[in-house]
Amino acid sequence: MNKIKNKRENKFKTTLYNKQGLLIKYLKEEWREAEEALIKQKKKERLIELAKNTGVVAGKLLLGLLATGGILTVVAMAPNVFSAFGHSFQKRRYFDKKQFNKDKKYLKRHDLIKIKKINEDTFKLYLTEKGKNKSIEEAFKNFKIQKPQKDGYWRVVMFDIPRKYNWARDAFRQKLRIMGFHQLQESVFILPYPCEKEVMLLAGILNIVDFVHLIKTKDFSENKELEEIFIS
Repeated sequence: MNKIKNKRENKFKTTLYNKQGLLIKYLKEEWREAEEALIKQKKKERLIELAKNTGVVAGKLLLGLLATGGILTVVAMAPNVFSAFGHSFQKRRYFDKKQFNKDKKYLKRHDLIKIKKINEDTFKLYLTEKGKNKSIEEAFKNFKIQKPQKDGYWRVVMFDIPRKYNWARDAFRQKLRIMGFHQLQESVFILPYPCEKEVMLLAGILNIVDFVHLIKTKDFSENKELEEIFIS
């Protein structure tokens, strides 16, 4: 049993690492949308607070930023503030120095990042291969539907995945539950929120797009039992 479980986990991780470009692209888009919304509100100081509630960082802010932005250049801006920027960032990120140093030490101790000191006030952060894999795993683990909002339609996800892809089917089913879907049947899940992009990204990462179908319908609008499930 353990051998089968380990084999499935290894297949999943290999597929996830090979498809990391899909996930990173989505996470970059998520960052950009978050930044644009906050800039319009003129509340740039809330970027980090918002990031902690998205799938981008998943509680691992530095790993998430390094995965989506490459090398981070970090500069001391004030006694208690660090500023960080990368090649693909449109805006700087700001960090509390105490928490940043704590996270940095933890990541370095576990061989997830490398640090190159430029001078007393500036240094660069790099992801190790272990850190890169960890950031992808964390991003997938916490990947979720952002800002769910009902629009009057239900999304029904159906799939018929061949037995040789059992590991992918199990991962897909588990992730749908985590994302908030209600299971109607063994391979039928439902959600009353826009989720097309997230579902197809998930299917793409797991290499099962050909076996997954998503229907948008109002046929369940009068189903009180389902309505109560998503109210609670």
